[in-house]
Amino acid sequence: MKKSILVMITGLATLTLAGFGFTSRMTVDTDLDILYKVDSRYTATITKEDLHSATSVLDIVPKIATDWWKVEFHSVSVTVIGENGNETRFEGNSKKLNAAQIMLLQSTDYSTDFYINASSNNGHSATGCRINYAYYFTIIPEKEAEYAGGHDQLIKYLKEGTKEQTAIIEQDLLRPGQVSFTVTEKGVVDNVKLQSTSGYASIDDTLFDLICNMPEIWQPATNAKGEAVPQELVFFFGQEGC
Repeated sequence: MKKSILVMITGLATLTLAGFGFTSRMTVDTDLDILYKVDSRYTATITKEDLHSATSVLDIVPKIATDWWKVEFHSVSVTVIGENGNETRFEGNSKKLNAAQIMLLQSTDYSTDFYINASSNNGHSATGCRINYAYYFTIIPEKEAEYAGGHDQLIKYLKEGTKEQTAIIEQDLLRPGQVSFTVTEKGVVDNVKLQSTSGYASIDDTLFDLICNMPEIWQPATNAKGEAVPQELVFFFGQEGC
């Protein structure tokens, strides 16, 4: 970003230039600087129904992001992140979504990740450099999946199951570990994947097994019609990270 100032809100990191932030939809539990969190991949979320009816980026970005309402943009891009990490992007020149951008967003399904980039018309008052804005989202069902025993009980289960492994942790070696999984329409856990290591293979393996063998099923997510739909969630462990 050679001649620009980046203002980025991701699901796990917040920079202060835009003057706003988010907290997780689900409680963040920590113990001795160890993070335990189950949530969507990105903290900023939008339902599929709301996204598919959007005609402007202002229909998508939360109102707390006041700069998006105040600033005039000369370019706005919408990028959908595919399952394999490939990205599909369409460019526009205003806050109003063009036909290609609308079609791209309407092609998405639950648990899809996407982001919006925008570049301001005017430069920063101090540097004269153009300001770039970015917002990352995960698409969620209209009613999200819930662990039958409750979120606190889920975190307790994961903590107690890793007591032996976490006892040997050295803080400076701990990394942001992530294990993704899908809660199916029947409320069972499927498609468990280690997305990033915590820095300790024994912990990664234990958490993988614990998530595969949760003692209770989930109440599945539902769409606007009340029909059960799958939802991908991510268990974040270790240190806060992207």
